[in-house]
Amino acid sequence: MRPGLALLRTTTFRLALVQAGIVLSFVVALLIYVYLATVGQLNADSDILADQEYATLERAYGEGGIRRLNQEVVERAARQGPLLYVLAEPNGVIITGDFPQLPVLPGETVERIDFTFERPDESGELERGRARGQVGRLLNGPILLVARDLGDTALISGRITRALWTVAAVGILFAFASGLAGAWLAGQRVEALTNTTRDVMAGDLTRRAPVTGEGDEYDALAVAINAMLDRLERLMAISRTAGDAIAHDLRSPLTRFRHRLESALDAPPDVEADREALRKALEEADRLLDMFAAVLKLARVESNPDWRFERIDATEDLRELVDFYEPAAEEQGRTLCGEIADGLVLSGEQGLFNQAVSNLIENALKYTPEGGRVEVKAVRRPDGRIEIAVSDDGPGIPPSERERVLERFVRLESARSSPGAGLGLSLVAAVARLHRGGLHLRDGLGDETHHGLCAALVLPAIDAAAAR
Repeated sequence: MRPGLALLRTTTFRLALVQAGIVLSFVVALLIYVYLATVGQLNADSDILADQEYATLERAYGEGGIRRLNQEVVERAARQGPLLYVLAEPNGVIITGDFPQLPVLPGETVERIDFTFERPDESGELERGRARGQVGRLLNGPILLVARDLGDTALISGRITRALWTVAAVGILFAFASGLAGAWLAGQRVEALTNTTRDVMAGDLTRRAPVTGEGDEYDALAVAINAMLDRLERLMAISRTAGDAIAHDLRSPLTRFRHRLESALDAPPDVEADREALRKALEEADRLLDMFAAVLKLARVESNPDWRFERIDATEDLRELVDFYEPAAEEQGRTLCGEIADGLVLSGEQGLFNQAVSNLIENALKYTPEGGRVEVKAVRRPDGRIEIAVSDDGPGIPPSERERVLERFVRLESARSSPGAGLGLSLVAAVARLHRGGLHLRDGLGDETHHGLCAALVLPAIDAAAAR
């Protein structure tokens, strides 16, 4: 399709035409008003003056007859004023007046007339003029015409009329030209966005929509598209690395699983050794199943927005979780303590909330060295939200890596030797987003050498009294 035809079919062009039509309508209405306020008012003034004079002469005819009327017309015509007079017999023969003949022969009623005339000037040459007034038959038949010589008024009216027509023509051209220009500019912006989406569909995920900096709705749309493309590129990068991460994390347990089964088969029959091999193989199978269960749960959290939320007494749940993990921490040679404020209530999914906090505690215990300390602290922040902070004095995570570890299957090299799939913090972050909150990582309880890690789960709170 040719570019011109393509432009005519666009919504922006149609909107531009509507705008041009509105502008044109306004211009036409304005011109009509100006015409009525100038030319129309001049004509109205002429009509009023002619009507009054006609009525005066009609009364003179009623009082003194044709002789009185003739005398009045002769006297008024001799004054050389702006008014023009003609008195004629019923058949149109002129009795006296400013014209040698009537411009029009009236009917039985008084008529408004607008006419041109010629009459000699002071040098005897004919001059052409324009007059406006009324003509009619008086009682018993004489014809009386009273009109006002428009003179300069006609000149002014003509100039105003020509100016208004010129402005109207220019206004029409400008309205359509501005409409086409607006449609073209809008089409260029839309075309730029369309080209971006086409390049992305073709596989170029680095392509971004242009932002002109004008701050209009096209810039807002471009910014939103770019944010979507950033997230899409990030997800695609995660998807590309997820396969490698899964392969890396599955290869070791599967290799051990196969090796132990193979060793058990190659070794001489031994009930105890066979049972031990099966037990270790079962442990590896459980690790694999836990990994897949975590993947499925994370996918369910991120893909299903219709979880049923209920009132959660976070204070009670957090204290129970601290009590539950304290024996395990003590058995591992670590200290776990909790500082939970009263009256912490939120709306959420009970199971996901407990799973998220459990993941944070288990993660802290896993990476805290023996003799270390883990603290669970829950408070209401000044902004009204609840912050559940799980802090440890372990090796921590470098600030440059803290955003990355919240993604799926991301594990730092220092954590490769420990069991896990890199899904614990990802699940917590997903649960936080589901509850319209967030997960933030910062320095924990460590010292200058080991900064430790603090994982703060921030969630919206509800009023404890209103929630009862």
